[in-house]
Amino acid sequence: MLKEEQHLTYVELMARSRMSNTGRFNYHLKVLADFLGKDEDGRYCLTEKGWHVAQLLSNGSAWNSDGKNRANFRGIILIGILGFAATLLNPAILENFVGTPLTVGMWPSILSVLYGFLVPGAFMWLLCNKHLKNQEIPNTVKAPLFSVVLLMFFVLTFGLISWVALSVWGIRIGFPLLQEGASAPRIVIQNGHEVITQQMTYGTMPILTSPLAGIYSLAGFLLAEALQRLHESKKQENSPQARAL
Repeated sequence: MLKEEQHLTYVELMARSRMSNTGRFNYHLKVLADFLGKDEDGRYCLTEKGWHVAQLLSNGSAWNSDGKNRANFRGIILIGILGFAATLLNPAILENFVGTPLTVGMWPSILSVLYGFLVPGAFMWLLCNKHLKNQEIPNTVKAPLFSVVLLMFFVLTFGLISWVALSVWGIRIGFPLLQEGASAPRIVIQNGHEVITQQMTYGTMPILTSPLAGIYSLAGFLLAEALQRLHESKKQENSPQARAL
């Protein structure tokens, strides 16, 4: 942070480090005493040694392949899988598994959209903030992106299996509502004669639009992060130290 900003106050450093325990934060500042100095206004800056270390940390590939980053990677994969599961619990998608319409009507549909927009994203955001050591946006956003990739893979795999089963063996497979939606008959009058056709009902839509639900969850994740940053900014502005400065 000091490498990018040059000078930061104690309050700014603490807020950006996302630490609330002043004792622990002061301890780490003492550990880094050889790398940190202060300017005329009392703001922290890098010493010459600190500048070289910051350069090494930002450019050295060896620093990015340690155990902590591997642990972060495993955490991102796990959080993405949990987000994928939370997205599938959306009533608009869950109805394909249980075989019962859950989103009939305006309000259930609205609540379904709100669930997809808020719940999985907020859930993944909370897990990222609690379990990932590197909480920078480029790192944490990998979890909801991985969840979207899983959803797309899920839909593509299901579509491929369904297509192979139908074209090779003549077997139609699918979830209960998809089965019902694909086989619902409809009578159409053509040239004065009644013709029975197949009607694709709403049951075919939710599973195909599940990647869109993943996009919603990603937007919800970014919204939760934006609200947190806004809260931290307001808290920093209203802190006694900021008022004193």
